[in-house]
Amino acid sequence: MEINMQPTEGFVEMYDNMILSPQMQDMYNGSGFYNVGDWGKAPSTLGAACHEMVSRHIEQVDKQLHPKSILDVACGLGKTSSVIAESFPGASVTGINISSNQVQYAKEHHNGIDFLVMDATDMQFPSGHFDLIISIEAVFHFNTRKDFIHEAYRILRPGGQLVFTDILFHNTDWVGKWSVPSANLVTDVEAYQQLFIDAGFQVTLCEDITALSVKGFCNHLRSAMGMHELANGFENSILAYLLVSLQKPY
Repeated sequence: MEINMQPTEGFVEMYDNMILSPQMQDMYNGSGFYNVGDWGKAPSTLGAACHEMVSRHIEQVDKQLHPKSILDVACGLGKTSSVIAESFPGASVTGINISSNQVQYAKEHHNGIDFLVMDATDMQFPSGHFDLIISIEAVFHFNTRKDFIHEAYRILRPGGQLVFTDILFHNTDWVGKWSVPSANLVTDVEAYQQLFIDAGFQVTLCEDITALSVKGFCNHLRSAMGMHELANGFENSILAYLLVSLQKPY
């Protein structure tokens, strides 16, 4: 299978070309997800692995938090927001995405969730508005990661939690400069965690789960899809795939 990744005018157009393409929809089994998946329980499909990855994020939520207001940042096509809403049935869930096309798709396929077009580094919400923020495999795209972290701190209530996965790359030679802003090329995990501390967060988890995520994804690409070049290039470009949980102090 070949996936069209030809350059267009900018990041949003590039990302839309990928996530909305028939080839990518087929690759993800029509699941509506778009992440590398969690392969720890040996799921049989990429779509199932993606659902496991969403579940892993939800498992990190503090049992004492009982969130009533939840934000899914970079919500993609809305499937992740839907799973979050099902996991917290008493909560109000909002999904934001920088792409109007993806937000429109999400609105058409998932009811009961407020989907908005919004930049993750300039979020138009009042301070202290959310109990919980989740972002799956997107923070490395934001221009910049540091700006997003400060915005997330602002819009979380005291005691609120931010749970996300992020990727540290060796360089942008393989993924492309359009995908990862140069300011996000942090190659030292200690310096990476300092971003959160400087913003005011308490770091409750920063775990490298590359073996459960990227390795499994790339093995799936090779064995199930015969996409050896794509798998090798992606796998070799990654320094760490991190699962992070942060808390805003009371």
